Amino acid sequence: MGTLEVDKSLKAAFKETLEPHGFKKVKGRYPHFVRMATPEIIQVINYRLEQALSPQLEEKRFEVYCAVGSIYRPEINLNRSVYASMDWINTTHLDMYVKAKYNGIPVYENEQPGVDYIIKKGDEESLRDQIAFAMTGIEHYVIPAFDKVVDLKTCVDYLELYAFSNLYISRKTECNGDVFILPAKYPNKESYRVKVQSDFHEEKRIVMQRVSEGKMTEEEGKQELLWYERRFCDNIERYGKFFEDEATKKEVSQLKAERAEKNINAIRAMGIEV
Repeated sequence: MGTLEVDKSLKAAFKETLEPHGFKKVKGRYPHFVRMATPEIIQVINYRLEQALSPQLEEKRFEVYCAVGSIYRPEINLNRSVYASMDWINTTHLDMYVKAKYNGIPVYENEQPGVDYIIKKGDEESLRDQIAFAMTGIEHYVIPAFDKVVDLKTCVDYLELYAFSNLYISRKTECNGDVFILPAKYPNKESYRVKVQSDFHEEKRIVMQRVSEGKMTEEEGKQELLWYERRFCDNIERYGKFFEDEATKKEVSQLKAERAEKNINAIRAMGIEV
């Protein structure tokens, strides 16, 4: 089985699985399957096909990735490879399984998804089995999580659970991923402060547990907590500046509009209706 044959089988399987859920493959060669949850929220599922790590044992391997984002993020470019898109399309089945299990979301213990799906050399049954396994992961983890995203608030919920780094507030406005949608869930600095303080208490619990288990010294734990405290305090102050300072609010509003126009045009150019 050559690369083209495997890629053709993957595209067909993704299309068959995802189209009933409202996804459409973008124009061009790249395997991005897209659904607009709302005019402001894009959802993407794709795969990355590579040579196996052990060519003498396996022929090919593929990975499945997904992402949810708003049209207010810095860039949505669906005219580039999966590898080049992993600055934001990088959540895997395994990530979703682990997060779901930790947060009390139902999981399928006998069907734990992987990261790499290995296709044994010259084995068509292996290809069919691995594709079916990947589609099961999509149906059990990705689609249910995506279906919960119905507005900007639930988009924040999703990102907090599966892609929190996209909500980290950077000092540089142009570097912020999806932080401009934070007010949909946290309407003011005080509500955001409560959220951040909750995050800090959770990190403190984890650090103290590691200290008690001997996985780090008390001094190391103290230094780590100081780092978290500084980071969280910075986040609160930046939130206030972005969304409560009148001059910066105007700048953010203009930047949001510019991003939305640019990203919507880019999405439409790839054959997706917005």
